[in-house]
Amino acid sequence: MSTNIEIEAKVLLSKEDFEKVSDFLGADKLRRITQTNHYIDSKDEILRRYGFGLRIREKDDFTLTLKAPLAEGTLEKNQSITWKEYENMRHRKVFPNGDIKEFLEMLGIDVSALMILTSLTTIRIVAIFEDEEIVLDQNSYDDTVDYELEAESTSIHLAETTLIKLCAAAEVPYVANKLSKHARAMNALKCK
Repeated sequence: MSTNIEIEAKVLLSKEDFEKVSDFLGADKLRRITQTNHYIDSKDEILRRYGFGLRIREKDDFTLTLKAPLAEGTLEKNQSITWKEYENMRHRKVFPNGDIKEFLEMLGIDVSALMILTSLTTIRIVAIFEDEEIVLDQNSYDDTVDYELEAESTSIHLAETTLIKLCAAAEVPYVANKLSKHARAMNALKCK
């Protein structure tokens, strides 16, 4: 299992502004990666009440990730799981064994009540702007498609500064987005 701190700034873009940024960064020449996040909680949202986000990311393999908020950024605990463990979680609500399960049980969370509630599929383009990695995401969940621009850095200030400069250079408005993909997908589920 790996643990890291993620500090990122994000901007939600209109489709037109997403295309402007894509053109500015030459994204048509860059590789696209497709990944799906399967978001997990109980029906009564016990994890959300703790401030946690839990997902299985399906890309080339499967990774179980628990996210917890910090004063600046998010603490991430990542655990590789097998396709079989993913299938058991999806269809039988059998939570994968490992450090994340042990941590949740230590907090008194009944992992047998946890299930995959919704999924979000992202088409991701990774680009470089002023020596910083930039991520352009097209996200699809429920009946929604949204567009997002992200920058990770060692501080939120540096990540925001990178996005402010990029938005100015691409001539699109910079409006900080504080809602994670997880929160947007879960909110859309509630609105059904």
